[in-house]
Amino acid sequence: MIDPALFDRARARIAASGFTPAIQTRIALMLSGAKSANLAFHGVLQWLPDLGVALPFIISQAARELEALTLLGRTTRWAAEPRLSQTAQEILAPLQMAWAEVMLPPGPLLNRRALYRGISLGHAQLARMRLLPVLPGDVDALDPFVVTLQRIEQENGRMLQTQIRLLKSIDCDLPLAEREEFVERDQVLVDAVFAKFLAGLGD
Repeated sequence: MIDPALFDRARARIAASGFTPAIQTRIALMLSGAKSANLAFHGVLQWLPDLGVALPFIISQAARELEALTLLGRTTRWAAEPRLSQTAQEILAPLQMAWAEVMLPPGPLLNRRALYRGISLGHAQLARMRLLPVLPGDVDALDPFVVTLQRIEQENGRMLQTQIRLLKSIDCDLPLAEREEFVERDQVLVDAVFAKFLAGLGD
C-alpha cells in the first residue's frame, strides 16, 4: 500500500505553488509512460483470435488510453527542463522493464503468460495510480490540465472494470494461484513506482 502521507505532501506542494509547468510535466510524463505501454499492449491484444464479445471492449481500452495521451499532450504546460524527463525515466524504469518483458517475442499473442501479465499490469496501473487525491480542495476546476486529470481518472474507473473482467475470463490456461501471484506482484511493483513519483512530487 502507498503511504497516505505521500499524497498529503504532494497535495500540500501543489496547494502552495499551484500547477506549475514543472509539476504538470512530472505528472504528464508519469501518466504518459504508463499509458503508452498499456496502449501498445492493447493494440496487439485486439488481434487475438476468438475474442468474441471481449473484442470491442479491448479496442475501447486502446482508444481511451490514446485519448488520455492526446489530452495530456495538448493540455500540459510543458517545462523545458531535460532533467524532468530523465527523472521520470528513472522512476518508470521498473515498470517499463516489466512491460518490455510482456512484449518480448513471441509476445502476448503467442505467449499466454505474457498475455495475462499484460492484463495484470494494466489492471495495477489503473487501480493504483491515482492523481485526484493530490488535487487541492481549492483547485481551479476549469483549468484544462485539471479537467484532463479528472477525465482520465473517470475513464480509468471504467477501464478498470473491463480489466477485472478480463483477468477473470481471459483464456490463458494458467492455474489460479499463478494468476493471483501475477496480480499481487504487479500491484506491489506499481505501488513502488508510484510512491517514488509521489515522493518526488512532494519535495
